[in-house]
Amino acid sequence: MSDLFISYQSADPLALSFQVQLREWAAKHWEFPTLSFHEQRLPEKFMGLRAASTKRRLRREIKRSHRILIIISRETWQSEWADWEIATARQADKQVLAAKLDSANISPIELLAADPAWIEPFDPEILTQTTF
Repeated sequence: MSDLFISYQSADPLALSFQVQLREWAAKHWEFPTLSFHEQRLPEKFMGLRAASTKRRLRREIKRSHRILIIISRETWQSEWADWEIATARQADKQVLAAKLDSANISPIELLAADPAWIEPFDPEILTQTTF
């Protein structure tokens, strides 16, 4: 079980840097939440043959997490997986957090309906808080 389910795009250098930073914070600080990282651009197609099993696995992980963090990269708005993760988190009544790594990045449509708590990226203190 992770405290924080994190959706990000490893192809984005800034998102990858943020992921590395999050792992370092988690390793150094006992009060930091346990993390679970998930790629917004999975190798299988959203409606492909393996999609159902991937959705079952992700749904379990989202339900076991306390919160979900969507890291908004340049292409996140196009990710069917990110939209699905957000919708699944909302259905499971999980708190949705969002962080824009660049102000020009466009938010996915499902995030607009989720009324997320916007956080400042690269601030480790914000993720140790239990409420926003």
